Amino acid sequence: MTRNKRNRSGFTLVELSIVLVIIGLIIGGVLTGRQIMENAQITNTVNAIQAYQAQFQTYNENYGAMPGDDSGAAARFPNANLTNGNGDGTLKGAFDSATATDETRLLWADMRAAGLVKGQIAGTDATLQPSNTFGGIFGFQHGAFSGAFTSNVLCFNDIPEDAAQAIDSRLDDGGSNSGAIQAMVSTGTAGEAVGGTVATSYGAGQTFTLCMRM
Repeated sequence: MTRNKRNRSGFTLVELSIVLVIIGLIIGGVLTGRQIMENAQITNTVNAIQAYQAQFQTYNENYGAMPGDDSGAAARFPNANLTNGNGDGTLKGAFDSATATDETRLLWADMRAAGLVKGQIAGTDATLQPSNTFGGIFGFQHGAFSGAFTSNVLCFNDIPEDAAQAIDSRLDDGGSNSGAIQAMVSTGTAGEAVGGTVATSYGAGQTFTLCMRM
């Protein structure tokens, strides 16, 4: 009787080993799933960057004007209810502007009217910037990071450190303060990419705003 009670109490080493293996598989599956999801987000972002660059350049080539800055946009697309830019060759406003009449916002309405950007309008405002898969947005502006860039750039924000590093490595040199892509630690403030300072590295646990020279 005593021997039977002893045999029924607790787990054997084999049972404990099986439990630990199962726990390990569950943890491994969760981590692998997260990595797969983040890789998909990174790939989606890279594809979007390349698409928006091509769409911007296509508009410029087709109509001889930059989207947003186009002074003939309203006449060119009479059914789209567009507001003309001033045609001075420079985009006015920050990439993350909340002002719908800034040229950096008019740009998206122009490209949508031209059929270059589709299916990314929240509500009825065609000037809204498209979102990225990390919860931020994409947008264009002229210059960035206190003169680090002095031409048109495509920016995107709310990018976690490891994803920012991966995107930079895929499209450029992987350095936050060098090359065609540079980045700053995001402060969550609109317009930060205009006068911000580039980060010395992609620091762990930080979120970044990146801009890529066109």
